[in-house]
Amino acid sequence: MWPFEDDVYPEGYLLPVDVTGAELRWRSFGRRHGVAVLHYGHYGLFAADNVRLPDGTRGRVRLAFQGPHWRRPLSDHNRAWSSAAVAIPVHWRWGTLTIGPDDVVFEDDQSLPEYMLQGRNERLDYDLCQSSEIRNLALTMEGCNALFGLLVERHWARAPDDESCSYTRKGAARLLAKIRGLGETFYDFTSPGWLCYRGYAAEHERISRQLERLGWHDVTEKPASLSADGAGASDGMPELLRTMALFVVGTMVAFFILLAITILAPV
Repeated sequence: MWPFEDDVYPEGYLLPVDVTGAELRWRSFGRRHGVAVLHYGHYGLFAADNVRLPDGTRGRVRLAFQGPHWRRPLSDHNRAWSSAAVAIPVHWRWGTLTIGPDDVVFEDDQSLPEYMLQGRNERLDYDLCQSSEIRNLALTMEGCNALFGLLVERHWARAPDDESCSYTRKGAARLLAKIRGLGETFYDFTSPGWLCYRGYAAEHERISRQLERLGWHDVTEKPASLSADGAGASDGMPELLRTMALFVVGTMVAFFILLAITILAPV
């Protein structure tokens, strides 16, 4: 499995450049282009080793998950290719790959990727992206999970009569990628299963307080029995007690009537 340790490829893995055929789509293989090596898998070309980078050195690049663009790590080069890259975290630089017969060249494009702030969540998106405290928390996996849960499970508004902001899992993951600003995509978070709804109480509390300082309030609808003032629970209790009392009284009356009939009945 790519990346191979010390770039030692298994026997038969590297194929000549002129070998073609549909059957190659169903296996992993590599091809040399000079000193560079392109790697192919089930869905086609996905990675390259020993490509020429903008500073003249050579390194490893990969096609970004769920996207047509390539990227290279600017930090933690040795650990950048593991499934734990988002937890390290790794800073990525996006770009394009130019493939020639004798070499492969990566060119930086600092304008990618971009998350557009639009729609009804734009106000909350902007506030979260501008908050340095939120970003610092989101750079940790604990804070990242806490913010993800608060976005997906809760509804937020500046005032009770405002239209509330809510997020899908994909939308929240996209926003996390923009807040962190490391060149990640939503797939970096959702594919390895790094994000969940539960836990991280301390981070939940810190982010909730920061949202309140920014003017946002949790307006998630709660069941009446779980409302903050307890009105739903207290209003329903007397009616329940009355029903239970009537049932007990009725049962006792019926019992004594049956008992009297039994005693007075002629033998």
